[in-house]
Amino acid sequence: MAETENRPPVRVVQAHANHGVVHVDGQARKIHFPRRLARPLAGDWVHIDSQGTLEKTVPRTNSFGRGDGRGRFRAIAANIDRALIVIAPEPAPSADLLHRYLAACLIRGIKPVVVVNKNDLERPAQPPFSELEALRQLGHEIVETCCLPRPDIDALKPLAESGTTLFSGQSGVGKTSLLNALVPDLDLRTSELSRVTGKGRHTTTTASAYPYHDNAWLIDTPGVWEYSLWAMPLHELQRGFPEFHKAPKCRFRDCSHRSEPGCGVAAAVDSGLVAQFRHQAWIRLLDEQNRLARSHS
Repeated sequence: MAETENRPPVRVVQAHANHGVVHVDGQARKIHFPRRLARPLAGDWVHIDSQGTLEKTVPRTNSFGRGDGRGRFRAIAANIDRALIVIAPEPAPSADLLHRYLAACLIRGIKPVVVVNKNDLERPAQPPFSELEALRQLGHEIVETCCLPRPDIDALKPLAESGTTLFSGQSGVGKTSLLNALVPDLDLRTSELSRVTGKGRHTTTTASAYPYHDNAWLIDTPGVWEYSLWAMPLHELQRGFPEFHKAPKCRFRDCSHRSEPGCGVAAAVDSGLVAQFRHQAWIRLLDEQNRLARSHS
């Protein structure tokens, strides 16, 4: 172990059941995960021995994931600096998809960035598109991109040039097109990973990390039809709504900010200090949490 830890850690590019791929000296290398160790994630930094076996995973700064069918958090990638939440007019997202993503990133200690792709198309006059300017005023970063007829990703490039950037969003919004515009040889890199793992080219259920420039990484995640949160305590969900901290103190410590007497958040909504659409999103996500609690109690 001492000899292994003297070597610098390497980054996990893909993780499967008992094996994965790491990036070593510019090359993809297959590694084995022993049963006695927890499986690492794409984006993890790990130590491996000379035989290509996982020895140790470096403690994570954070992890990104989603809720599964039983309301549990399922991590899919680790050590993320920013998450690009890609939305587009087609297919248009549900009213709460963006709020779920924003909350998940803030709860997990990841900076969210909203990317409005296909900006050549007319936007629906409905949430979340009608809420974007208000979200910008709340401090959320929002950039616009387009991949057709020619790529327009100038606003995206500076974000991806440092740290680790994760791509997330619905299927069909153009995540792959954006990645291809940033990394012209992405198909070659994906094919290389497929050869190393022995799996098919389309690993749709697996996050994949790609080195980008000198000290930057891009992590692609599978597209989803709908993004779900996981069951969590009230105070944890509230971390996804930092503007509530501007509100006066509530009368009750366990206030759910719904309709309790003396609720500071409700008062802040009435006074315009907290946006009404954000409070409505909170109520819907709170109802969702209550359903999760009832179905798995």
